[in-house]
Amino acid sequence: MDLAASNDAYYNTSFIVNPGDGRDSVTVRTANLVFLISTVFWFCMSAVVTKLGKPKFVKSDVKFYKWRNIFISWVHGVLGGTWNFLCVLWYPGLLEDPVFYLNNFIYLMIPFSMGYFLYDVIDNMMNGTLLTNWEVTLHHVLVLIGFTYNWTAKVCLGYSILALMAEINSIFLHFRKMLQFSTVGYETKIYRTTSLLNLISFILCRLLPQCRILNGFYIDGHKLPRMYMVTLSIIFPPGFIINVILFWRIFKSDVLRSLKADKTVIPIKSNSKKED
Repeated sequence: MDLAASNDAYYNTSFIVNPGDGRDSVTVRTANLVFLISTVFWFCMSAVVTKLGKPKFVKSDVKFYKWRNIFISWVHGVLGGTWNFLCVLWYPGLLEDPVFYLNNFIYLMIPFSMGYFLYDVIDNMMNGTLLTNWEVTLHHVLVLIGFTYNWTAKVCLGYSILALMAEINSIFLHFRKMLQFSTVGYETKIYRTTSLLNLISFILCRLLPQCRILNGFYIDGHKLPRMYMVTLSIIFPPGFIINVILFWRIFKSDVLRSLKADKTVIPIKSNSKKED
């Protein structure tokens, strides 16, 4: 069944506020090709990183596949986060009409990121960490399900871009983990700065966009395709809960632990008595 064709009725109503370049400006075939190229690209990058081996600044007890996985995730965060930022900066119309706004630049970011998500699921499966990293696995599976509908139906791409704002945060989230894998201490300036930027961007680029998506149920519910409403109702709650849990873990690790450590420091009282 052609999902794009099944949604034609939505594009012939007064619901459209800003269609951008319109759905005819993009093709599912091109998106499929980008998805394939993206998936191959990430596997090729994995092969290159494997060939280079583990850097000397990485701790000896850190397994190489963990370093490789987090490094490639960081690279995707840089590329995907930059692409996402440009989508919002250059095409603010997608925020005005997240249901119908569409152009090639926005559209092709979806299969590009999905290629990475598929690679990461396969990489975790090959390393036997699917269950260990269950939050990541569940997140990727939910995203793959939701975004597949969006790209094939050519609808609600603005909401996909909102969800992918998380990649901006991923730049700092994964860099923080890379610092933990290295010999950089928690009390260093670079770690503290990264930790602060991670917490700020987590709120601005993960939690707030998800709140906007949730609000979309209310303000755009009357014009959302029924299939998308069903899909979003299934995949959104667990995705939001995962992000809240992740934020709490990071906050507890980087903020509460630091405050607790400061309180345990016992000041040394100087002897006020003068020696005779």
